[in-house]
Amino acid sequence: MAVVRRVSRGVLVAAVRGRRERGGPWGEAVLAEFEQTKGGWEAARWAAGGLRTAWRERRELSRRLPRTVSVQRRILTAASTGLVAAVLINQFALSMRYMPSEAMAPTVPVTSRFVIDKVSYRFTGIDRGDIVEFTIPDGGRSLKRVIGLPGDTISCRDGRVWRDGVPLDEPYLKGARTADCDAPVTVPNGHLYVLGDHREISRDSRQWGPIPAGSVDGRRLLNVW
Repeated sequence: MAVVRRVSRGVLVAAVRGRRERGGPWGEAVLAEFEQTKGGWEAARWAAGGLRTAWRERRELSRRLPRTVSVQRRILTAASTGLVAAVLINQFALSMRYMPSEAMAPTVPVTSRFVIDKVSYRFTGIDRGDIVEFTIPDGGRSLKRVIGLPGDTISCRDGRVWRDGVPLDEPYLKGARTADCDAPVTVPNGHLYVLGDHREISRDSRQWGPIPAGSVDGRRLLNVW
């Protein structure tokens, strides 16, 4: 959140003042009240509103300026608005991630980058087969596939995963076998049972047990490269 506040303030200062020591009275008033905001989200919203104020003030001024100066200021305002939008999207909607291991290969290859959607799953819910990012017990992040929802009974035997007594068809494994689990597990309310696609090396619910659904940070949207 501190990064969001710093970026938001920097963008607002650039929009209000540009290369001048001080901006117009409206913009300076907005900038002076920025420090009264709390947290990154409120700061970003205040900066977004301040950009509109600065744009209106500069538009009034541009009517009395040479055309070249007016165009330069419009470019600066557009760039500032785009930067704020990019920060907000990365912080609250979509984020780029790096895959450090082979635990989700071949679906998400090691060293590849992928996009995480932080918003839509909160409205649509998480389904079996979704690939989610979540906080693991040691505090880091992990990416796994959802195999079981609350009420599902998951077991691993004969090299396959079984859900409620039915073996799963898992074409994404490309022939990989799943080691036997210690015992069948019924997923409790508010939890998810997750496995990596590369079963031989993945650490997942076979070791941790079902994970809290509240630990999910986002759902994989697509691989970038």
